[in-house]
Amino acid sequence: MLRTAFVVVLQAAIVVAASGGVAVATNLARPDGIPLVTDVEYDIFAPCRDSEADSEAAGPADLLGSAHEVILYVDARPAPAFAEEHVDGAINVPYSALFGASEQDIAMIKERAAAKKATKIIVYGVFKDPASPQQKVDFAKPLALQLVESEIKGVKHLEGGMEKLKKAGTKTVKGTGGAN
Repeated sequence: MLRTAFVVVLQAAIVVAASGGVAVATNLARPDGIPLVTDVEYDIFAPCRDSEADSEAAGPADLLGSAHEVILYVDARPAPAFAEEHVDGAINVPYSALFGASEQDIAMIKERAAAKKATKIIVYGVFKDPASPQQKVDFAKPLALQLVESEIKGVKHLEGGMEKLKKAGTKTVKGTGGAN
């Protein structure tokens, strides 16, 4: 039985190697074949941060604020997570790992911060990945970096998300009642 399994694996490896060799040879023989190494630059679809900008992590004192501070909370989680629970008055800007936040979302954050006269913007965004529920995803720092790169002042990211906010006593609400 072990010998039969070995023979099957060996035959499969020979077929794969032969098929790959025929495919590469055919591609090289064609005048319009696909190059093995590109000589033309191509677009990168995931946003790559080229700047030296960085986002500062929000500490416990940032969450408490003070009498002269006005905090604008930005929730980077997807809309369903926002609807489940969010900071009262938070703005929901679902961050995309592939595309980042849109220019319209960045402009909206600038407008809301100016209208509210916010002295600090705290971005939070930890949620459970639907594809892998045991894994948590945190979009707070990438969105905060994008805001800093857009020259928005007073931006900090919160590590720990809603759990950390609730432990600090920040008022949360359920539903889509925040500023979207």
